[in-house]
This record gives sequence, structure tokens and C-alpha cells, in this order.
Amino acid sequence: MFDSGVDLSAVRTSVLAGLIEQNHAELMARECRTLQLAAAWADRHYLDPDGGDYQPVVERACAYGGEGTPEVSEYCAAELAALQGIGIFAARMLIADALDLRHRLPRLWDRVMTGGVRAWQARKIAETTRPLSWEAASELDLALADFVGMMPWPRFRRILEAAVLDADAVLARERQRRAREAQDVYGFDSEDGLKTIVAKANAGDAVWFLATVNRIADILAARGDAGPVGSRRARAVGIMARPAEALALLIEHQHDDDATTPPEPDESTDSANHQSLSTTLPAGFDAKAARPKVVLHFHLTDAALVRGHGIVRPEHGDALTLDQLTEFLAATGCPVKVQPVIDPVATAPIDGYEISPRLRAAVRYRQVADVFPFGTCLSPNMDLDHSQPYLPRNKGGPPSQTRLGNLGPMARPSHRAVTHGGWRRSQPEPGYFVYRSPQGYVYLVTNQGTLALGRSDFSAAVWRVSALRPLRATA
Repeated sequence: MFDSGVDLSAVRTSVLAGLIEQNHAELMARECRTLQLAAAWADRHYLDPDGGDYQPVVERACAYGGEGTPEVSEYCAAELAALQGIGIFAARMLIADALDLRHRLPRLWDRVMTGGVRAWQARKIAETTRPLSWEAASELDLALADFVGMMPWPRFRRILEAAVLDADAVLARERQRRAREAQDVYGFDSEDGLKTIVAKANAGDAVWFLATVNRIADILAARGDAGPVGSRRARAVGIMARPAEALALLIEHQHDDDATTPPEPDESTDSANHQSLSTTLPAGFDAKAARPKVVLHFHLTDAALVRGHGIVRPEHGDALTLDQLTEFLAATGCPVKVQPVIDPVATAPIDGYEISPRLRAAVRYRQVADVFPFGTCLSPNMDLDHSQPYLPRNKGGPPSQTRLGNLGPMARPSHRAVTHGGWRRSQPEPGYFVYRSPQGYVYLVTNQGTLALGRSDFSAAVWRVSALRPLRATA
């Protein structure tokens, strides 16, 4: 535990330097230990797919690492994740990296174990070399392991990526093909009500997109927008999302001299003086019909509406102020239709196994994330699992089993861990999930997050009480 009682401002500079050095050495040792423990955990959960007792329907063998690494139980990562307070996918990657380093990159593994290489750098190398064959990975390990840490990581990373491509020409072509298929546009939550958009697109398309963004930003400046160029570009993206408005601007200013507004110095303006999209209005174009239809969910209280200010929580993204929401809706230039909300508490239970759309929506309003300990999945397509297994009515099952208080969203790996992997779960109160891992660790999960209760007499008592408490049929 960190000794917070030491007044660092009072120690001599030479002592402070020694403490920094000691702390760094301890950090590297802990990172190394994490990899060792992950590899040992994988060894403990080795599963031979060729064994006579292998039952893939119940427990699958998974090769998380690259070629030549042992396969492990699909449930191996679930408890490792919970013990470290991370998601199952992150635990899988930790296991994969540890096994790759130990089995495919032994020279680099030794350097990590002896404190010569940071664990995070070794893990990046393991991830980058995972698609290579065992032989190619071994050759690369022999060629590069001794150079890790001798140069800044960005320089070494470029050398590493070139070496991986050079090691396998087939893989290089396959990566090019996958890159073409991986083209997409993503939106990420940002701070203060903003979003970040990332596009992976054909280079030519990206150039023309930037040219159009810059052109509209110039038009905004010509129309009196005195904001900085970055703000005008961001506004241009919003305008391009409304094609009719963008086309009208471009048509209105199609004869403007681009040279009158010199581009701001920026690496993305190499296409600023290109002619942008055609400004000929297509025959039969209906701007209103071309508007996209979007369904958004915002959560706010009636008190915020009465006061005229307050916090608004979107279903996806960071919180907004009521003023920001008003500005957002007004800036779209589109009609807004307010839909009634669903009250989860008033949602009626169902006697059958199938879940109605209204009940599914109510569960997701209450629990937006995977209810497994430290669950990270936010997909709207997650399974809604019965906390108390469903029993058909013709076999003695009670009514109203499919209800808000007996359901929770779970990603497929979490679902299988509870169904076949030795995890036990209860939902003593609607929205409160208590889990007991195969090793006896207890976790409490709510829509606020996960509380690790550990493995003690207290946590065992919590589990016993939660597991014995009957679920209320009216919830």
C-alpha cells in the first residue's frame, strides 16, 4: 500500500530521485508479475480439445493466443477479469499476450521477466505479431527483442510493423484486404456534450471530404462567422449531415473566389483549394424527404423543465445541460417529435418465456450495461437473461417469471459463464445482482457499477442471504 504519510515536499532532491527510481522498479516488477499470474491462470485452465472428455457444448477450448499457444477454457477469463476489476475481453487479451510472450516470443519474455522491457511494450509486440506463424514470430523475436527499450516507442513501433509485414507477404496482402473491408465511421463520446467522429475511408474519399469541410468552413467565414477555423470545420460537418442545407450553401457560393479566404495552417488542408462536390441540384430532389430519421433518448426530470436548467442524460454519451440539449435540437433544423417514455416500474410482467419489446426496453432503461461483474458491453442486442431460471408453466413454474425484477442484460460470454462456467447469480431486489465466482469471490452489481466484496465471512453471508431471498413476483 502506498505510504501517503510521507511529506514528499520536505525530502531532499536526491532522496526524491531515489524514490522515483524505486517506484519505477516496483511498477515494472508488478507489471511483470501480472503477466506471470495471467500465464499461470491460463495453465490452470488448460483445456485439451482432443481429450476424450471434451464437451464443447458445455465448455469450449479457446485459443486466445497466436499459433503455438495452448488452448484454455472459455471461462478462464471471467474470474480473472472480476479479480482485477476489468472486462472479460480485456482479461482475454491479457491471457493472450502472456501466452504469446512465453511461447512465441521467449527472448522478449525473458527481458520482461528480468526487468529489461516494460510489460506494456511487450504486450504491444505480442498483439502486433499474433497473426504471424510460430516460426515467423520466433525469427522476429530473435531479431528485435534486444532492441526494445533502446529507442522511443514510436520509432520502434514503425520498425516492428515493417518487420511484421516483411516477415509474411501473404499476411501483408491479407492486412491490406482487411483494411479495405474495415472502412467505417465511428462516433465516440467526448467531453462537455461533444462527440468525436473518426472515419476510416479510402484516401481519395477522405481528401474530398476534407476539401468540402474546408469549403463550407470558408463559406461560414464569408457569411460572418468569426469563430476559429476549428469551430467552423466542426459546424461544417454538422451542415454536411443535412445534405439539403449543405447543397444550398454550395450553390449560393459556387462562384466565390476560394483564394479570398486562405486556408488556416493545418495538415488537413492540403485539399483546401480543390473543387468540392457538384452543385447542380438533382432533378426531383425533395429536401424534406431526404432528411434522415433519428430516434434519441434523453433522460431529464420535470424539475429541470420547470426551472429551465438542469442536467440531461442521453442514453449514449456524457451528460448535457438543458441549454445544450435545446441548442442541439434547434441546430438540426429538422422537426422534433416527442415520444412518450416508458416507466419501468409500471411495466407488466409476462407469464411466458419470450420478452415483449416494451419489457425489453424497460430492462435496458434500468440497466444499460452488461450486469456481469465489471461488464463493459453496451450493445442493445445483448441477451436478457432470467436471473432465476425460467420454468415452464406446464412443469410447475409460477406466473410472472418474465418480469423486470428477474431479468438483466448479459453479453454472450457472461451469459455462458453463468450458465455453464460455475458462476452463480441472484437478483434479490430488482436491479441488484449478486454473483459468486467459482473460487468463492462475491460481487454486487447495480446500474451504478460493481462492488467487489471479496472472499470473506461477510461476503459469504451476503451471498447466502441474497441467494435465499425469494424474488418478488410483482417486481
